[in-house]
Amino acid sequence: MARLDFRAIFGNDQPTEVELGSGDGSFLAEYASRHADRNFLGVERLLGRMRKLDRKGRRRGLANLRCVRIEAAYVLEWMISPASITALHVYFPDPWPKRRHLKRRLINESFARHAHDALIPGGHVYLRTDHAEYFQQMNEVFQANSGFAPASAPPDLLEVRTDFERDFNARGYPTFQAAFARRPEEAH
Repeated sequence: MARLDFRAIFGNDQPTEVELGSGDGSFLAEYASRHADRNFLGVERLLGRMRKLDRKGRRRGLANLRCVRIEAAYVLEWMISPASITALHVYFPDPWPKRRHLKRRLINESFARHAHDALIPGGHVYLRTDHAEYFQQMNEVFQANSGFAPASAPPDLLEVRTDFERDFNARGYPTFQAAFARRPEEAH
């Protein structure tokens, strides 16, 4: 399968950000509407959710938003060209809490390597979850990769919440969030 050509997809050379696991698209549609100077690609495996994201983008007239139905890990490893995106958003991925399922988690050493490859130097990975143990693992994975440095999320990014986040917060669950920047050097 060919790598994604963001210039052909969006018809411009604006910076591109990718959200893996976009859900129904609440976060991405809102964030894209606030940043017309950037392109956004939503990646969602479930057809019904992807259709919701597509409808939200069309209703708002967002020319800077596209979505694709595919497995998140696959698109990151095989479809995104090296050093072609400025940010990668991963919010509330399935924590697979049972011990026998831990290997199914999206965030692992391989994911960090592929994220490093996809991001431009200085590009960011933004992570959110309500699962404390998974959050610890996410931090350990990115801190163990010398190609990343801890970073801060911009305040306007933190203002926009996902549907999962609103639901979990309403039930009293905190949101754990982290950001990492790709270092300019090639080591990882």
